Amino acid sequence: MQRKTKLILILVILTLMVPMSAMARKKDKTKATGAIDAKTFEVLMAAQEMTEAGNFGGAMQQINTLKANIGSMNGYAQAQMYNFESFIHASQENYRAAIGAYENLLRIPEAPAGLTLNAKYAIAQMYFQIEDYQSCIRYMQEWLRSADKPTATAHIMLAQAYYASKSYDNALTNVDAAIRIEESAGKKVRENWLRLKAALYYEKGDMRRTADAYELLVRFYPKDSYLLQLAGIYGELNENQKRLSLYDALYENGNLNKESELMNLAFMFVGAEVPYKAGRIIEQGMNRGVIEKSRKNIETLANIWAQANEHKKAIPTLEQAANLSDKGMLYARLAGVQFDAGNYSAAASAAGKAASKGGLKRPGGNMILKGMAEFNYAADAKNEDDTLKRFNAALNSFRRAKDYRENYSDASKWEKYTASEIALIEARRAGAIELEAETAARMAAEAEADVLNMGSQSASDANNADIDTTIDNSGMSVDVDAPDSVSGDVDLRTGE
Repeated sequence: MQRKTKLILILVILTLMVPMSAMARKKDKTKATGAIDAKTFEVLMAAQEMTEAGNFGGAMQQINTLKANIGSMNGYAQAQMYNFESFIHASQENYRAAIGAYENLLRIPEAPAGLTLNAKYAIAQMYFQIEDYQSCIRYMQEWLRSADKPTATAHIMLAQAYYASKSYDNALTNVDAAIRIEESAGKKVRENWLRLKAALYYEKGDMRRTADAYELLVRFYPKDSYLLQLAGIYGELNENQKRLSLYDALYENGNLNKESELMNLAFMFVGAEVPYKAGRIIEQGMNRGVIEKSRKNIETLANIWAQANEHKKAIPTLEQAANLSDKGMLYARLAGVQFDAGNYSAAASAAGKAASKGGLKRPGGNMILKGMAEFNYAADAKNEDDTLKRFNAALNSFRRAKDYRENYSDASKWEKYTASEIALIEARRAGAIELEAETAARMAAEAEADVLNMGSQSASDANNADIDTTIDNSGMSVDVDAPDSVSGDVDLRTGE
């Protein structure tokens, strides 16, 4: 229930003061019905002056003087006496005593109708003050039935009593009645009435009409608090775009100054698939000192930057958060971001740190990521030895991942694939060695053949020398020292 401010009921009863003033002017000392004798009038005037001076004890002594002679007073005078007695008690916030005095007034048949009607209204007010809501409702209903022109304020009091009694439909009926009276008089609906209406619909679980009431509040009484509450209701109605628009408008106007408000807005932008704006809100909030640079908030910011594919912002932010954590989850997340950014060496390193710190929800998945990073990192190797080293590191990571049942299948596939790549390199290396050996053997054979050919050539040269000598003896002129000048058409075997 809404917190009620303490009200001091100042019951200035016009129906009391007017007759007394009239009697003061006319000096009417008769005891006729509707009049007060002079002595009673003087006592009541003295009691009034003492009450205004704060002398409540003295005022009650004056009233008690009248009570001692009540049998000599007519009904009208008695009613005025009880009316004023109630005023004295209410001025001291002694509401039960005030109610008792008014109930004595209501028992007097000769009590004026106006005074009786006023007493019922005042009793309803005081019962509300002491939180006797059922009695408040009973007297206020009596007043409304008797009043020629019910007031909006009376309906609101009755609505508040019904609200406190959890009779929400009856409360709403009276709030609407008060609003109609106010609007028909060309007046602006009061702020607290609209708040009461919104609260009633909220208690009934009618979010649509709750939103309608807050929309009226925002229209007539634009306050940040109402905008925030309306935004929250839009969220419950799954009208997220309206909710985001309200929060964003408040943010752009510099009216969101709490960490919770800024973080809520950031999450709304994430939900709307605008993570970059979310990251900017958190980043600026941290720079302003509104959002604490806690591990949780830093991790949230890093994840949002990663979602926005802002790896240059995500990586240092996540590294900061990972260093602050005593568990490896943030390093595992960092490994994923580094991997997505193509930083495979850094990804493998982060995954290794995650495994070392422990506390991972899916350690096997982290080990697969480490192996994938090492596998991809092999593509950047400077030489085949370095490639093999990285492939073997990846193979080891995949084999470790197989220790976890949920990752066994995927790890086995990666293990097989990586082993095949290693086998290809080793086969290529083995082939190269065999080819080198074959080449060496062939070259050796060719060299040996060359030597043999050289020996055959020498023998041929010797035979040519014999032939040339024979020719020379037959009288032909041949140059023995220049065999290379012999015509190619000559058959050295026959000399022709």
